Parts: sequence; C-alpha cells; structure tokens
Amino acid sequence: MAHPQLADKSAEEVIVAKGAEKRGGSRDFADLERKALEYISEGVMIISAAGRVIYMDRAMRRMLEVEDAAGEVDLEELDRRIQIGMGRPLSWVLKGRGRAGSWEGEASAVTADGHAVLLHLKCLGLEAEDGRRVHLIIARDVTRERILERQLLQSQQMELLENVSLAVAHEFRNLLTVILAYAAMIEETPLGKEMPEVVRGIRDGVSQANELTARLLSLTRRSGARSEPVAVQQLIDDVAAVMRKVLPRNVALLKPENLDIVPVMGDRNVLYRALLNLCLNARDAMPDGGTLSIEADLVEVGEDEVRDMGARAAGRYVVLSVTDTGVGMPPDILKRIFDPFFTTKRGGTGLGLSAVKHGIEELGGWVKVYSEPGKGSCFRLYVPAVAGAVSAAVEEAGRVPPGKGALILAVDDDALALRVMQKCLERWGYRVIVAGGGEDALTQFRRIADEVAAVVVDVVMPFMNGEEVYKELRRIKPDVKVLAVSGFPPDTARRIFHAEGVPFISKPYACSRLGRSLAELLGRG
Repeated sequence: MAHPQLADKSAEEVIVAKGAEKRGGSRDFADLERKALEYISEGVMIISAAGRVIYMDRAMRRMLEVEDAAGEVDLEELDRRIQIGMGRPLSWVLKGRGRAGSWEGEASAVTADGHAVLLHLKCLGLEAEDGRRVHLIIARDVTRERILERQLLQSQQMELLENVSLAVAHEFRNLLTVILAYAAMIEETPLGKEMPEVVRGIRDGVSQANELTARLLSLTRRSGARSEPVAVQQLIDDVAAVMRKVLPRNVALLKPENLDIVPVMGDRNVLYRALLNLCLNARDAMPDGGTLSIEADLVEVGEDEVRDMGARAAGRYVVLSVTDTGVGMPPDILKRIFDPFFTTKRGGTGLGLSAVKHGIEELGGWVKVYSEPGKGSCFRLYVPAVAGAVSAAVEEAGRVPPGKGALILAVDDDALALRVMQKCLERWGYRVIVAGGGEDALTQFRRIADEVAAVVVDVVMPFMNGEEVYKELRRIKPDVKVLAVSGFPPDTARRIFHAEGVPFISKPYACSRLGRSLAELLGRG
C-alpha cells in the first residue's frame, strides 16, 4: 500500500525515505544519503516496463538539462534525445537487452538547450520483488574524454603514416620514374605507331600514383565514424597492397581471394586503419620471419550468447582476423595491450591498439585477441554485417541439425571455454563429457571409446597439445571423429596441428557454428 505521507514526494525522496524506513527511520542517515546523491557524478535513471521514467537522479538531470523528471520525460522523449550507435533509439536497447540482462555502450544525447553530449551507458534489466520488470540506466558524460581520445588518435594516425611512408615514397619514386621516362620518349621520338603504348604507360603510371596517394590520405583523414556498407574483399585487398610494400622478404602474406561474404556496416577509413595497424604490429612481432594471414568469416550471435562472446548485441557479424606466427604474448602483457600508452616497442607510443579497439567499438563491434608465447597472435575484429544481406554460404548453411543424444567428449584446458562448449553442445541435443586437458581426455576416452561419437579438442593446450591428443585418440580408436577448435584461424591452426582431414573452427565461435560443424562431421549436415 502507498504511504500517504510520500504521495507528493519526488522519486528520489521516496527512495531515500524508504531506505530510512528500513533502517528504523534514521533521518540523519537519510539526510546523508540525500546529500551523497547530490555529489554522484554518474547519472542514474529507472524506467518502467511501460516506458515511464520513475526515477532520475540529479546527475542525470544535469546531463540532460531536465529540471524535474516527474511528468516531464518519458521513453518517447528520451528516444528523441538519446541515440545509440548507428542512430538507434534508447528503446532499442531496452527492448533487446532488458530480457537478456545487460547492455553497455556509448550514446549521443541532446540536452534541453540543444547542445550535444556523449554518454557511456550501462543498461540493466531488473525484476522487483513483486515480479515487475524495470530498466536501470547508469550514465557517465564522456564528452571531454572523447575529445582527448580524438587528439590521441590523430597522434596515432601520424605514427601509422610514418610507419608506411618510407616504403610508399620509394614506390612513388618508381612510378614517377616511369612517367618521366615515357614523357622523355614523347619528347625524343617522332609521332608514330609507338605513341599509343607510350601514352598508355603514362596513364597507368599516373593511375597507380593516384591510388597510392589515396591510400596515404586514408591514413590521415579525420572524421566521425560513418555507417555505410563496406566490401570486405576490397578492404582486405587494399590493406594487403600496402603491406606488400613494407613487409620484409622473410614474411609471407596470405589473404583470401573471391570471398563470398556479406558486406560490413561501418566506416571504411576506420576499418582500413584498424587492419593496417594490426598488420604492422604482426610484422614487428616476426623479426625472424614468418607468416601474416588476413582472413574473414561470418558469425551469428544469439541473444543467449552475447555475454559469453563479449558481444555488444545479438546479430550477424563479420570477423576480420589478423594472425602472425611470431613471438606471441604472455598473459601479463596480453591483459594490458589495449591500455593507452602501454607499449613493448622501443620508441612506440602505445596508442595503436587503443585506437583500434575504440574505433571498432564506435562501429558497434568489439575486438578479441588470442596469443601463445612462441606460437603467435590472432586479433579478431567483430564488425556488424549489413542487415538483410545474405551470402551463398549462409543460405547453404541452413539450420543446425539436432544432436539426437550423441555422446561428445569436449576437451579444453580453459575452464570458461570448456563450459561454453558444453553449454552449446547440450543446447543442440548432444550428451557431453568434459575433460580439462589432454591426459584427462585420454583417460576418459579409453573407458568409453565405443560410446563416443566425436571428440572436440582445443589445439593449443599445456603439457599435451591437441595434435598429441589426436594421435593418441587414433591409436585407441583409428576411426575416431575429431573436430579441432583454436584461438587461431583455421589456416594458421593447421600449421601447428598436423592432422589430415580434421575440420577446424575458430574461437570465439557462435553456438550455431559449433553445432553445424559437428553435424557435418557426423554426417547429419
């Protein structure tokens, strides 16, 4: 029942009063609580399932320049003022993430007097004691931070430009030499049948020089993140064209040709700089030579997979991977690589990876990294795919066939990855036995080899790696079916896991990808 004495109070006063009531009516503590709320820099807002703002603290009102939230602001008004990512309203987050638990990201907001601010939002779906659902929104004004980050990004872009400029300048001089030589031929040769060939040579030289200049300009262009379809194959080709100028002779470059994949939705300049940055880092990680691979894949992230995959939202994403076979990184370095100004390079600024992460997150994506000391590193950029576009490969994949109770042995030394694998397999109707390493897997397999339909094994594990486990499994049961999973892309994984005919999928994977791959292995696809 409502308290008559609280009927005319603001939502904030009601909350403070209720808190005091639970503590035995301590007014002194309630006053302290009210004063504390005045100095909290993060804004807090609670929205009912019906879209009514039932609580807005002073910090949130300051950010949006709202005098009194009661009766003045509802979800429709907030949708006009707050835009998430690529022009989506706030209600998009509440509808899509409220049921799944949480969402975190940035939004642009317009205050009452019309000036723009940038907010970092955390949105949580909560359930009250009486079963009613509400949305808790916590906001932080990051306008000044983003201005400073843009200044840092410009510094990083200049570093990137310096990194490639010498090689590009050398190539440019070669083109100018060609143009000048053909011009001299025109000067020295009477007009005749050679003229078309000479003119064509000049035209080709100018065209290549113009293309090279455009690539340099794309490294320095400053603009806010745009949202437009970007062709993945062309993006990779353009990055590869620059990398071929700067890679030493002992580093091989591998990239896909004729990709059948949907376009990504994002800013081409941001994606180009991010891929180029990762490729230059990969080059520097291979002082003794090796292989640099650029790959692309399409994944579907379901509502229940968002938290496990670290996704921003459910949907389809194109995964752009940059992999090297270099020195790799230990865990203590790995956890700090995206920190601004953190660097292991002599003379480095430590801004490159921080800029990559921020740029991809601005596009609604995220970055994952996998590395093993002595084996190399793999960076994956998850970028939203163009909505509605379907590739031939996706149409062919279809739905995931059910597992029908088949017994699967899942092997991974990472407890979290193993738990995700088990959850995915059980979701598709498989029975699952888990093993936390190679020795454990072999012990269990010897006991139930005849019952196991397939083994899903991680490639890189301590003490006994995936290849060694596979060889022992074959000795126990020669016709055993094995699916390999790895933090590295398939082409890279095959270079460290020598097993003819064993299919690979890359971490982190969507449950549907794992289900389809296993169904194909068992002959149900």
